[in-house]
Amino acid sequence: MGIVFKLKTQKFVIKNKLSFSLRITLLASILILSGIFAQSVSAQEIPPWVKNSAGWWSEDKIKEDDFVKGIEFLIQNEILKIPQTQISETDKSNNIPSWVKNSAGWWAKDQISNSDFVNSIQYLISQQIITVTNFNQEIKKLEIQKIGTFDISKAGPVEGNQDALFSIIMFSDYQCEKCSLWFKYEKSLLTKDVINSGKAKFYHIDFPFLGEDSFLAAESSFCADDQDRYVDYQKLLYQKQNGINNGWADYDSLVGYATDLGLDIEQFESCLLWDKHKLQIKHNKEVGSVHGVVGTPVFFIVNSDDETKKITGPQPSMIFQKVIDELESN
Repeated sequence: MGIVFKLKTQKFVIKNKLSFSLRITLLASILILSGIFAQSVSAQEIPPWVKNSAGWWSEDKIKEDDFVKGIEFLIQNEILKIPQTQISETDKSNNIPSWVKNSAGWWAKDQISNSDFVNSIQYLISQQIITVTNFNQEIKKLEIQKIGTFDISKAGPVEGNQDALFSIIMFSDYQCEKCSLWFKYEKSLLTKDVINSGKAKFYHIDFPFLGEDSFLAAESSFCADDQDRYVDYQKLLYQKQNGINNGWADYDSLVGYATDLGLDIEQFESCLLWDKHKLQIKHNKEVGSVHGVVGTPVFFIVNSDDETKKITGPQPSMIFQKVIDELESN
């Protein structure tokens, strides 16, 4: 059973900010990931940064806020799992044991076992310092949205009139040179002739296949989307494209682009650090794979009757118009 950790905030909130003790408790909640060994999830599914981050936090190498924000990713993806714990109704405690941070460091260094650490977390739960509720009752799942056979529920923001009769779906990799050239020289023409005219709407779906930086760049675009700057950031990524895995799309560069756009850098960095949109990108790539995408750019044009035409490669705007005309005449 997935769970959401709720804390008795009335005990720890001071001036509307989380106290240090509360943050320790949230850390402990995150580290319950060690409970993955305790039933339900295999070890290889544990994000590798969890134990490292526990150690960094215990050594004050990362901010408490940065570590705490990671819980959002873990909860949203139902990774937090622990054995059932009996709640004490008579012996409640307001105090967080001081050894929690030390335990985080010991656990990170394999000086205590997973089970020992989980026992300490279960103690906090039994004392109602941490309370748990069913995840599925708290998180509303994103509804699946489809155009034809394409799941576009996790695609980039739609461009154009949502009621347009035609949909253009692009699968792309930010490190793909041909994708970059198409965006630089043909996208504006397509926008002018087809999208802004109301004839078609446009969806961008990530298909990162050229390397690690491709995936990170895709994640970064949605970190920008969290601040309503998806289109601006995407445009900048395609302008900066300069090869494959050579540094232009590494972590520092991506943060630099966010800085250039005036984004909230603390929020942006936290988003990248915790892989907030990782599963979203994996989902989008799978959508492409299901439809036979093996390289980029690839486009699909779908009409209101779900008839679909495929366009391969960085084709000029006139080709898209021609395909739309063909579908319109059917």
